[in-house]
Amino acid sequence: MPRPTPTRTPVAIFNSRADFIDDLRKALDREGFPTVTALLAEIQDGTLDLVAFLEAYDPRVIVYDLPCPFERHWNFLRLLRQSDALRKRTWILTTTDKRALDAAVGASGMIEVVFGEPFSVGEVVDAVHHALSDGRPPRPERQRT
Repeated sequence: MPRPTPTRTPVAIFNSRADFIDDLRKALDREGFPTVTALLAEIQDGTLDLVAFLEAYDPRVIVYDLPCPFERHWNFLRLLRQSDALRKRTWILTTTDKRALDAAVGASGMIEVVFGEPFSVGEVVDAVHHALSDGRPPRPERQRT
């Protein structure tokens, strides 16, 4: 499948690790995707005004990390996704232990999940390309879940 044409609409990266944010930001930039970033702690503790952030940047895709404890972070994500500003976004979740995530919150067929320890930046870039493509499922060798 051909890669989608990069858009000027940014990809948002919300992760608990600044080093991963930086690596993914650089990789997406090389692919022509602008990024906007925030640490999960900034979102969760209200340091970042998420509504203003979304109004300013309007990302189509959000790459969101689900670290331990999974249930707490999943519940926070579910609250976020209920808001009108976030409901229309495409979400890509990253986690290092999908089996534990599924045990804590159940399977989430609504969002692509990239997992592994460590999952590669390239896998997440592929998922962003897929999210911005025509919506056809990835080839079997590229499926994540």
